[in-house]
Amino acid sequence: MEITNTKIEDDPTMKLLVIGKRAGLSFEEINEFRVKDLFSFTEVYTDLLLEKEKPVRRMATQADIDAFFA
Repeated sequence: MEITNTKIEDDPTMKLLVIGKRAGLSFEEINEFRVKDLFSFTEVYTDLLLEKEKPVRRMATQADIDAFFA
């Protein structure tokens, strides 16, 4: 590997590795993906995470109101 003066944050290869690791992949699994597939995988992965975190809204019932003011 050639040593250069570029920062790690500017290195696209490092960014791809970090994206894969944050999605829970091992380096071996990341190596099996094409760049395009890694982006597709992480897009689906993050969409699923965001769906899990959305609170489910419902209308308050009289029991909810009574419990709040009790």
